[in-house]
Amino acid sequence: MKKYLLLILLSIAIIIVVYLAVLLNKGVCPLISRPVSKTIEYISTEKSDTLFEKASLLLKSRKDNEALAVYEEILSIEPANIDALWGKAEVLRRSRDYGHSEDLLNQILKINPGHVSSLISLSFIRYKDTRLNEALQLVKRALKAERLDNDNEALGYVMLGMINSRRSQQGWFFEKITYGMQIKRHFLKAKALASDLPEISLALGTFYLLAPPIAGGNLEEALKELDAAVKIAPDFATVNARLAQAYKKKGDLDKYNFYLKKTRELDPENEVLRELNI
Repeated sequence: MKKYLLLILLSIAIIIVVYLAVLLNKGVCPLISRPVSKTIEYISTEKSDTLFEKASLLLKSRKDNEALAVYEEILSIEPANIDALWGKAEVLRRSRDYGHSEDLLNQILKINPGHVSSLISLSFIRYKDTRLNEALQLVKRALKAERLDNDNEALGYVMLGMINSRRSQQGWFFEKITYGMQIKRHFLKAKALASDLPEISLALGTFYLLAPPIAGGNLEEALKELDAAVKIAPDFATVNARLAQAYKKKGDLDKYNFYLKKTRELDPENEVLRELNI
């Protein structure tokens, strides 16, 4: 009798141990506290997601210093957060710190070669360095990505338009025509994908402003696009600079001086100011 009782008790004990092991593996064991690291990981991920959404909105409106502070906060929680690393690299790129930006972007692409935002940012750096073939290959990689959201696809087409514009400027007569005919098409494609990105309205507005009328230039369309961009991102220095240029062309010197002054306050070394020698 005692032998059977011991066997029953042993069976019950085994069942209890197995049950507790299953619950512990799921992290819900009522008798043993969940490991602290799992709790911290859960809270950190939730917090970083909220912070990343905030940083993305700041980045879109070109409040870059505020965005950088949020990305740094995310990285203090999750040092390997690729999207936050990209955000930091993008702010550095915008501030023309191309070396440090490129280092971060290369670090990201070693971990995830298909990180679309990093491919596009690195493409811009290659474009600025007049390495147009490399810039084009990076954009093509980005546009072939399986998971491609509208914003990144639109920015990819903006880059294609910019690369074709540069090639048109540098090429001979036939190349000027061939590449020049593709610029507006790429910018309009970008506009159709994501009309609320200031970079897209800037690109299209700049095209309308600088292109000769025979190639699609139109001052009123330029002002329309640039005004849309500055409403989305009032602190976008290059938009303000192009608006100053457009209003000078229109003959509105009050608005020309307003946007010129604002550009100098936002970014005294802005490339458009250097381009116009003002």
